[in-house]
Amino acid sequence: MNTTRSSRRLGAIQSLALAVLLGACAQTPPQPESNSDQGEPPPASGPKAVVTKADATANAAAVALRPDHPQTYTVAPGDTLWGIAQRFLQNPWQWRDIWRQNPQIRNPNRIYPGDVLKFSYDPSGKPQLEVAERVEVPLLKLSPAVRIETLTQPIPPVPRAAVESFLTRAAVLSEAQWKETPYIVADDDNQAVYADRDRVYARGALFDQPSYQVFRPGEELREPGSGRYLGTVGIYLGQALLEKDGDPATFTLTRTIAPVRPGDRLIELEPENELYNFEPHPVPPDTEGFILAKLDTDVTQITQYSSVIINLGEQEGLQPGHVLAIYGKDRTVDDPVSGGTVKLPGERSGLLMVYKVHDLVSYGLVMQAERSIRLQDRVTTP
Repeated sequence: MNTTRSSRRLGAIQSLALAVLLGACAQTPPQPESNSDQGEPPPASGPKAVVTKADATANAAAVALRPDHPQTYTVAPGDTLWGIAQRFLQNPWQWRDIWRQNPQIRNPNRIYPGDVLKFSYDPSGKPQLEVAERVEVPLLKLSPAVRIETLTQPIPPVPRAAVESFLTRAAVLSEAQWKETPYIVADDDNQAVYADRDRVYARGALFDQPSYQVFRPGEELREPGSGRYLGTVGIYLGQALLEKDGDPATFTLTRTIAPVRPGDRLIELEPENELYNFEPHPVPPDTEGFILAKLDTDVTQITQYSSVIINLGEQEGLQPGHVLAIYGKDRTVDDPVSGGTVKLPGERSGLLMVYKVHDLVSYGLVMQAERSIRLQDRVTTP
């Protein structure tokens, strides 16, 4: 496997980019702000308007725009960031290259239903997209309860239904981490298995959260070829509500989907608002890995919106939102004329976006499936 330690590469790239930027700032005079919202960059008009058609074409070549992209788009309920990116870009992972945050808008990095997105070019001819107008959503006051709620939530980067259960009900830990995780000792009635509303006792930590998830160590993940151990997948069983801390602490089981047994582990819940706070962007060059497993064991094929595990994680610099291309495995066939064999390269079969990152592995959602996708297919820079 040719896996790039991209965290080091990122540091070098960022340092070089900073040096180039500082040099450009020292040599290039500032350009006037453009208010154009047309499909073409603004024409030269006077000594300060230095943008030319050739400049704009060169800049647009770096960002592959759809020829039929709209000039404005009103965000609708049910939209996703990936879906909006596809309206404007041939390569949705280039979203960061065109998104311009408006600091005058609250939460400029979030997009809400009702937002009007405006396409234009900046003074250097670079395409950009920004929120042109935001209609403030009124607060809904409920009576007689003293509670105020907003009517809308920011759009997610990918369909929530496709990843929600895996975001909130999935864990990959090393052997050492599993051993350090708090565990259930017994229930209050000397039963062999436990279910909803059963009281259980747990040890192994100072419990300071109101609720925890219950997992059981499951399948070991091994890297293709080398057999390197990458972690052990947790099997989600349900939740446990803390009644009283202590040694042991007292919990009540809830929302169980399978029997709970002594030795099952307790893991803190992650805040949901952090789970969806990412946007599409490409992995660093030369990043390469493999699909190890699929998360939905009830289906036999990997298709669009399937969740998979890849053998790249935080150690390789992966982040939620990173996009990778999927390629089929190379294969060797007989040459019917010359004799011998010939190696055929694997063709691109789709795209996936990483949405949860662990130390050595990550969860990715297949966003496009152009042909059959299989376990051990290669994933690399798009």
